[in-house]
Amino acid sequence: MRETAYCDALLIKRMFPIRIFLRSWIPVVLVAGTVAGNAMADPEGYLHGYLQGLVDSRFPDLHLTIRPIGSRKVFISARTCLGPSQKHDVERVLAQSQYVESVTWDAIADCEQPAPPTAAGEVKFNALPETELFPPLIADPRQPRFSLSYQHYQTPSDTFNAGAVALGEYFGFTSGILGESGLSQFGIQAGVFALFNLQAPSMDLINADYWIGFPLSYRKGPWAYVLRLYHQSSHLGDEFILGNPGVNRVNVSYEGLEFLTSHEWDRIRVYGGGGYLINSSTDLDPLTAHGGIEYQHPRAVGEFDLIAAMDVRSSEEVDWAGSYSYQVGFEVRGLSRRRARLMLEHFRGRSPNGQFYNEQLRYTGVGLYFAF
Repeated sequence: MRETAYCDALLIKRMFPIRIFLRSWIPVVLVAGTVAGNAMADPEGYLHGYLQGLVDSRFPDLHLTIRPIGSRKVFISARTCLGPSQKHDVERVLAQSQYVESVTWDAIADCEQPAPPTAAGEVKFNALPETELFPPLIADPRQPRFSLSYQHYQTPSDTFNAGAVALGEYFGFTSGILGESGLSQFGIQAGVFALFNLQAPSMDLINADYWIGFPLSYRKGPWAYVLRLYHQSSHLGDEFILGNPGVNRVNVSYEGLEFLTSHEWDRIRVYGGGGYLINSSTDLDPLTAHGGIEYQHPRAVGEFDLIAAMDVRSSEEVDWAGSYSYQVGFEVRGLSRRRARLMLEHFRGRSPNGQFYNEQLRYTGVGLYFAF
């Protein structure tokens, strides 16, 4: 009896880990089997849910509704009309899922019909939106972003190789603040723009500009608008001051308002506007003008997009002399919102660097730009 009881106890002890394993994994297997069974039983419903979740997670501000209409074909409706770049981004994400080859947009998304009415007083807010309604200006030397460039500088007093580094980004606070007639958004932009002399023994910091702005943007179809209040302050590098004892530091610091509007076609974007300096630590004339044009050819070479852009700035302070910035190169995008650009760049006009704003400058170089 004792031997039998001992053997039974030993058998139970040996089987205990198996029982624990079965108790732990049988529910998981059952759930997985149920999900797989549902997907096999209703493949169209499963695909519909997956694609809807994909666009909801990537483009929450656009309020898209997706419906499969055939093999690898979908129909998409939107709350308001969208611009070409917005639709291209959605189509790219769906194509990368490998489940969609053709997208059909409803008339509202193409701005052919008015947006559907909403309940009286209803306003849809979305906290911390990811999509920027007014796309960043590609060739603007003072666009907040992450970038690094190698540039050959030519100024009236010197010629040298320079390194330009920018650290900045846009962050949306909320969307929907202007109601349902279009897409609206409020956020913050901030950036630091540093210029280094790569030929100096310690690669001296020449100048650093600190920029912060609060943009209110609005978009409906191919039209986009932004109004922003911003501040910029500029500071010479200590090593530059020590190496140039004759230079006089000027405290260039100001606040201003800028308004820009842009219009998109299938591959071309044109923008323009102006600004006014509200306050300045130096006696600067207040009026400014700003405009440009951009061209994008999706998948021009494999997965690489061809991009070309020109940005033009002018101000009353320099008697409306134009400053021209040009860029051309290729961009690659990941499955997320991240992208990287390798660009050839050229600039001629008045320097964008702090207290050198009245100095003629020409540079040519290559830059690497990142978006998150």
